[in-house]
Amino acid sequence: MSRRNKIIIAVIVGLLLIALGVFLYFLWSKPAVLPPDDGSFPPPSDEIVPTEEPPTVLPEGKPGAFEPILRQLSKIPIAGAMLGSKGGETIVRYQERSAGNIYEIGAAGEGEKRLTNTTIPKVYEALWSKSGSALISRYVRDGSETIESFSSRINQGTTGAEGELQGAFLQREILEGAISPEGTSFFYLLEENGGVTGIRSDLSGSGKTKLWASPLREWLVSWPSANKIMLLSKPSVLASGMLISLDPIKGGSTLILRDIPGLTALANPVHSEILYSASSEKDFSLYLFDMIKGKHREVSVTTLPEKCVWNKNGDKFYCGVPKTIPVGSYPDVWYQGVNSFEDAVWSSTPSGTLDRILDISDKRGAPIDLVNPILSSDEKFLIFTDKVSSTLWSLQMTE
Repeated sequence: MSRRNKIIIAVIVGLLLIALGVFLYFLWSKPAVLPPDDGSFPPPSDEIVPTEEPPTVLPEGKPGAFEPILRQLSKIPIAGAMLGSKGGETIVRYQERSAGNIYEIGAAGEGEKRLTNTTIPKVYEALWSKSGSALISRYVRDGSETIESFSSRINQGTTGAEGELQGAFLQREILEGAISPEGTSFFYLLEENGGVTGIRSDLSGSGKTKLWASPLREWLVSWPSANKIMLLSKPSVLASGMLISLDPIKGGSTLILRDIPGLTALANPVHSEILYSASSEKDFSLYLFDMIKGKHREVSVTTLPEKCVWNKNGDKFYCGVPKTIPVGSYPDVWYQGVNSFEDAVWSSTPSGTLDRILDISDKRGAPIDLVNPILSSDEKFLIFTDKVSSTLWSLQMTE
């Protein structure tokens, strides 16, 4: 082989060795190739844990919980109200005291309108039927002490015009009364021979049946369920009260509670339970009586049963509960208006589970003394009257 060929071969081999070295250098030093991004999260073992900032701690409480809303539904005193629904909306109807006109308003405070222009002056009590189309208005006739009871239906006006109340007067001097839960019957008390007689009739006053009589004259009447009328001796700390259950068909009576000073009571419409209060010389306490078991249990909140209402299932009750209770002879000083309360709304189960819902006061901060509570079937709205001003209020408790 010639010298020239050897040199050419040596140069080619050297170039090949250099090329191989360069290739191996870039092969070994090249960074790893990442897989294409397919939009998926890394597996759990590869989750990134932040180390620069501590984890966020959420505040205690119920995130996003609904805040109860208190609304004033009437600025004028009312005689009584009822709660129903129309077109899926919760509706309140009430009768004003001064002129007896009927108004309707949404429970959320919208769409108020006057339904009637029939003047009935100085109505102090309006007893509503379940349908909201009939009521019994009670008032004292001008210039006398005669108690009148006017049973009527709302006759709607045409083409948006206001309607009127059409009906008839019931027997005069009805002392107390209550409309049945289904809204078709009326039970009332009349004075007779120094005592009282209890009569059931329809709302027009016809179909009278005498059910009960007592030598005692002072009674309060309620009709919590279809098969039970309740008769409570008018409460006073100076007298031992009694509570009687009356069969609205046969008239048989059962003594439920007795010998309790200042007794006031609210019957459960579903179960055999009575919420009642008992008074001492300076204050009072709230109790729950199970009629089947014959057991009494003190309730953890202190209020009067007139400030409470049971839900439709009878497994919870809602009350206006005084924040403080001034010293006094109860319930007398409260009935007389000598003492008033500043309330908060609470709910409770018969087993004692409590929930404070809202402290209630008007826009000026004046306290509200809750009476005559009415609860919507879904427990969204609590409708009540302020005892001091007799104005109507709504508390929305859920969305």
